[in-house]
Amino acid sequence: MEEKRKTLLVGGTIGFIVAGIVAIATAQMVESTSTPSFCGSCHEMTPMVESWKTGPHGPLGNKADAIRASCVDCHLPHENVVSYLVAKGISGLNDFVGHVFHGGYKDNPEHWLEKRKERNHYVFVSSCKHCHEPLPENIMHKKIESGEIDGNCLNCHWYVGHGFNFEEKLKEYLEKKREEHSES
Repeated sequence: MEEKRKTLLVGGTIGFIVAGIVAIATAQMVESTSTPSFCGSCHEMTPMVESWKTGPHGPLGNKADAIRASCVDCHLPHENVVSYLVAKGISGLNDFVGHVFHGGYKDNPEHWLEKRKERNHYVFVSSCKHCHEPLPENIMHKKIESGEIDGNCLNCHWYVGHGFNFEEKLKEYLEKKREEHSES
């Protein structure tokens, strides 16, 4: 009986230590894959990261004292840890598949422009509310909150992540890449 107890105690201690190491490694991986430099490490995300830098929430475009935000602050849901991690995994897998099997859509600017039209699928209102709670007092926010108008943050603030001229920058970048690709 004493031998079983010792075995359980040693096994439990080793299991606890292994679980702790796995938890710390997972947390570090989640943190290191949540930076703009990581997101921009794939060539197809370069124009997104460059336009974010000068956009209202980026480090260089923050002229109105807007909240600084990184990719995951807007592009992952913030309801709870589970939805955050699930969306991070799915998004990362989709990005990896697009990068490896579709060449990052580098020859298809229309792909990215179509995705831009679907921004409600890639930016989460819970992310906006995560940083902007409470909402600033104004008539439009009151109308949305009361249900008087149908919409969300992205209806009016569609430009905050990447700036007003994101599509132009994206087209320029993709055209430059297309020219480089055709020259080689």
